[in-house]
Amino acid sequence: MHSNPNDIPFVKPSAARYAQLGLLKIAENACRQHGDKVWIGEEDDAMLLLAGARHIRFFLENESSFPKELEHTASVRRILLGQSLITAREGEEWRLARRLTAPMVNPKSTLLKKGTQLSAQWLVAALQDPKQDSMQEVCLQWALMCVAQGFVGPTLSPPQLNTLISHFRKIYLELIVAAPTEDYAALCQHPSLAAFREELESMIGPLITGGGGGAGNINMLQRFCQALDINAHPQERERAISMLLGNLAASVDNTGIALLWCLIHLSQHPHYQDWVREESRHAKRDIACAIVKESLRITPVTAFFERGTEGPLEIDGAVIPAGTKVLFSPWLVHRNASYWPEPLSFRPERFLEGRKIAREYFVPFSVGKRNCVGMALALDQLTTAIETLCSHCHFSLAPSTVPAALTPICGLNVMPRGPICFTIESLGRVTQHEYIA
Repeated sequence: MHSNPNDIPFVKPSAARYAQLGLLKIAENACRQHGDKVWIGEEDDAMLLLAGARHIRFFLENESSFPKELEHTASVRRILLGQSLITAREGEEWRLARRLTAPMVNPKSTLLKKGTQLSAQWLVAALQDPKQDSMQEVCLQWALMCVAQGFVGPTLSPPQLNTLISHFRKIYLELIVAAPTEDYAALCQHPSLAAFREELESMIGPLITGGGGGAGNINMLQRFCQALDINAHPQERERAISMLLGNLAASVDNTGIALLWCLIHLSQHPHYQDWVREESRHAKRDIACAIVKESLRITPVTAFFERGTEGPLEIDGAVIPAGTKVLFSPWLVHRNASYWPEPLSFRPERFLEGRKIAREYFVPFSVGKRNCVGMALALDQLTTAIETLCSHCHFSLAPSTVPAALTPICGLNVMPRGPICFTIESLGRVTQHEYIA
């Protein structure tokens, strides 16, 4: 006998409650009070939060029933990124974007491998410079340097690309604010969007070409232009630019904030820095990789991923109607004691013990066919950065750090709530200074 979806508990936070706590804390409280299946919102516009590992497994077994179709009323990212991989609808459009992107985010790519190594060295120099004062900005700049040449070549400098991405974030937030009161057509004509597109064209447009170097030196933009044959099909020019921007934004924001969380955890557990340093002397980096994975487990930068139901679905005995918005939560699965002993303890050894970890227990890059296409690259970049940094510096949380600053807040991704101070000590030098995130 099926139960009614209305039997699933409802949590109806007010707008003020959303503003005060944010969705992440509301979801945590809802699951603590009602279990791992709960409606959030008003009845006519509620999301179904499925926060158990069995729900992730159900999704994997029934993925075709959970399309990622973005409605016009909720497609601010699609307005900005057009037909990019991130926002592409199911079907040939998405398959094309995935096929073109996958080879260009391979960590063994000549250009990206070079970028990963050089940016790690830059990171060490930046953190040893007491003039720098924002760890968050340094981490984002590091992530940008990792991919800049591999994505667009050497013509645009990292500061130019950083300006572009900063404007992207600003416009995205402006459109999110405007979305509830303006229809899709009005959002597409938003003045700030027009100015951003003009800036994007002025920076990326001159780099567009159908040519390129050898297979090991071709950058992402050249790859897109060749595959879409924009010389013969100039209408594909906008698609090439939007696909590039989508990959660039995702590669910088998520990876940069992931590094910041890695440094926060390592600052509180300095013995792991010694462990990384010792392994590095023997050309090993197992513990560095485990540290990255444990950081992504306890503080995944993507707390939720959303899907819709194509038709009625039976989930835990309840028949969920077609068109339901469903939230799956890496954050809540990763912090559930049923799957991870002492889930709030930072223990990278979990990933060294040889224990097979069920696929549905660890999903920091989402899961299924639409998981992050660049996850192998991000893991390599983060591991290289941690190994290099620990080999040159010792870092800890400064006494001036307010504990509340470490609590997460979910915006574009999961970030620390406030400024965090680090004490950086250069190994082999008698220098020490504070660094503010």
